[in-house]
Amino acid sequence: MKKLFFFPIFLMGCVTSSHQLPNSKLLVDEETYGLSRSEVIQAINECESNRTRAVMLMGKRRVSGRITEIVVDVTCAPKHGIFCD
Repeated sequence: MKKLFFFPIFLMGCVTSSHQLPNSKLLVDEETYGLSRSEVIQAINECESNRTRAVMLMGKRRVSGRITEIVVDVTCAPKHGIFCD
């Protein structure tokens, strides 16, 4: 009987906890700047010359009625296993 009493209490604990969504803002095309192809290639080459990997942050833009992905930023991150050699 004790097991049946504690089970509904655990379920109620999950329901009563309140989680708030983080404050985020949707950026529209006028507020974002997409990198050109040459800027992306230059950023990737800079990352590779420093023995890091390029991580591209992508955004979406509507072009001719279709949604396409654009590169918004390129950052350098450590390569896997870089500290092993």
